[in-house]
Amino acid sequence: MTIAGIVGAGLVWGWLLVLLVDQRPNRARPQPPAEAADGRSQLVRWLDAFVKKWQTERRPYLNLLAVALFTSVFAWLIYTLNGATLLIPFFLALIMTFAIHLIWRERLRQGQKRSS
Repeated sequence: MTIAGIVGAGLVWGWLLVLLVDQRPNRARPQPPAEAADGRSQLVRWLDAFVKKWQTERRPYLNLLAVALFTSVFAWLIYTLNGATLLIPFFLALIMTFAIHLIWRERLRQGQKRSS
């Protein structure tokens, strides 16, 4: 039962990662620079700038960084609760779902381009 749960988590995680990685950038209107004395710490301002840049620009290294961070935290959680052996079915399911979902989305885009 535990293995089925881990495989299911890997399937869902791989599906969600494609949604995160394969985004089209949001083109937002340029905002005026925020005031330096807005009461937020330097770290909060940096994180805010990082998220805005991530949402408005197509930067593969930002997507890779986010995917690596989220996946390592999720894998660490599985490792601490179940041990290292169950990481193998998790990562196999994750890779399989990631690839299938990415191919499926690309085929949908190609079909949409042909029909319009």
